[in-house]
Amino acid sequence: MLIRTTCLLATVLSASTSCYALEPLRYQNPKLVVDLGVGLWAWPLPCDADQDGDYDLIVSCPDKPSNGVYVFENISGDTAKNPLPIFRAARRISATVPYLMPSYRHATMKVLSPGWEYENFAQTGIERKKALPIAKNPFAPQGKFAKVFGIRHNQWRYADFNGDGRDDLIIGTEDWSHYGWDNAWDAQGRWKNGSLLGTVHIFHGRSDGSFGDPYQLLADGKPLETFGCPSPNFDHFDADDDLDLICGSFLDGMTYYENRNTNSEPLYAAGVPLSDPQGNPVSMHVQMIVPVSIDWDKDGDVDLIVGDEDGRVAFIEHTGQFRTHVPIFQQPKYFSQQADTLKCGALATPYAFDWDGDGDQDILSGNTAGTIEWFENLSGKGVEQPRWAAPRSIKVDGKPFRIMAGANGSIQGPAEAKWGYTTIHVVDWDHDALPDILINSILGEVVWLKNKGTRQAPVMMKAQAIEVSWEGTTLTPEWSWKKPQGKELITQWRTTPAAHDMNRDGLIDLVMLDHEGYLVWFCRNKDLTLQAPRRAFLDSKGKPLCLNTKTGGASGRRKLCLTDWDQDGAVDLLLNAANAEFWRQTKTSNNTWSFEKMGALSEKNIEGHDVSPTALDFDDNGIPDFLGGAEDGRFYYLRNPQVR
Repeated sequence: MLIRTTCLLATVLSASTSCYALEPLRYQNPKLVVDLGVGLWAWPLPCDADQDGDYDLIVSCPDKPSNGVYVFENISGDTAKNPLPIFRAARRISATVPYLMPSYRHATMKVLSPGWEYENFAQTGIERKKALPIAKNPFAPQGKFAKVFGIRHNQWRYADFNGDGRDDLIIGTEDWSHYGWDNAWDAQGRWKNGSLLGTVHIFHGRSDGSFGDPYQLLADGKPLETFGCPSPNFDHFDADDDLDLICGSFLDGMTYYENRNTNSEPLYAAGVPLSDPQGNPVSMHVQMIVPVSIDWDKDGDVDLIVGDEDGRVAFIEHTGQFRTHVPIFQQPKYFSQQADTLKCGALATPYAFDWDGDGDQDILSGNTAGTIEWFENLSGKGVEQPRWAAPRSIKVDGKPFRIMAGANGSIQGPAEAKWGYTTIHVVDWDHDALPDILINSILGEVVWLKNKGTRQAPVMMKAQAIEVSWEGTTLTPEWSWKKPQGKELITQWRTTPAAHDMNRDGLIDLVMLDHEGYLVWFCRNKDLTLQAPRRAFLDSKGKPLCLNTKTGGASGRRKLCLTDWDQDGAVDLLLNAANAEFWRQTKTSNNTWSFEKMGALSEKNIEGHDVSPTALDFDDNGIPDFLGGAEDGRFYYLRNPQVR
């Protein structure tokens, strides 16, 4: 046993060689156009990066594994004629740092981050910089949680705030010390902590290049406060001579503050949410948005280019119209690029399955937005690097299926209202020969979508609860304010619901974390309900396998895949890690299964948040290969180095 274990581990680690490189899947489809996107969190810096007379997009992406400053070249021409151009695939010009923001001053773009200004940014990114004469963190958190949670977002920009021709420094901050982040619900689902606090401070520029003491900006005579991430944009939004203000937030909307005085002595009115021509709030698809003001379509009014949490960037057009002095904007339209690597929002959770019944493996995937996307394999089986179609959303009743936390669905509080964190498994759950979808999410509620269509054209019904025949007390995490109703299953959030016939009785079982973080077996009854969970998975010491002992927001978060990775006839575990940990099954006895941790599949680290593993067999050789969904929303592929 020791000799075989050592050899297997050496083989696993050899996966970092070029023959078995862990690399993102590519569309292999040169004519395809898809949503423009970087990894987790897009910070846009629109400009004419290549000096050819049209606007391009530079986007900073501070996540892992795709950290960088990326240039998307406009290949459609002048945005005055086509405000939604097609862009080339991204070209990386440097690494990046958090909170890069552009300022458009004197016909040039200046780029700042806390404490720094960057020179020749469009060509060299953050490689050339100079220090600014202000402390990088000039403001301290003020809330009761200040020892644990502090200033998170720290956004620096220039503007001529008082009309004297000098660059004033504008700093927008996000203070988390009132909010506290985690597990503060009462039994009725009411948040007991404070709010995220976004503020804007002004440092007046002096003739010698220094800055005066800061003061907090007021609106309607009171401190201006946003729900986090203010992203302040001072610009001529109402086409007069003074600077108005539009701010973003940690969520999905933007707020307008009219300057009701003069350019030299600005006074700001109370904030009004931006709305579209029909009066609906202007809102982005996800959250953690970063708006930047610029006359993108060159029609004389100031538009917004807005980055989203999922790495996409949108154009929000100023209509030139007003409603009670407030500018009216269109809803966001997301930019497109030439297809490069497959991407499913952020924190992708792929599962490989022949969704359309044509004989090859497609990919379905969840993400932070809470949707499920289908990537169709266009090449047929037996092709290791298939050609792919653009993603299509799984629909229910004709609309894209989506889970969102809403006001009180996330254990980490109301700041996560537009996240869903869907993680999935595709299986014939009700044994009718049609593939269904099992789902867990930010809610911790395990549900399934029944397929009422055909094998070649699935049609999904509304989500329904997975039912468990509980023995006595219904088990659920103690920190979950929402309790199960009837037989429904509420367990650790953001964990994979893996389906497998563990005891080989012909019925599909459920394997996932229980309320205390143990990996458990929900054995299937003949009526297709589940039996109460059993801690039937053991570690190498014979103890129940516990995958997360943490509570609240740190609980759950385990992604897993059941597959016979080493091809010895016993199902193994792949668990989220820097890529994935291989846990080899060593023994089965009396409906218990023992596993030994063998190590990572590769030396390459693609982990930001969890990497979500799945097994697949594109080349149809009967040996499972690895696909990992990463924080940047991309799918990273690794051939199985064993049994070749």
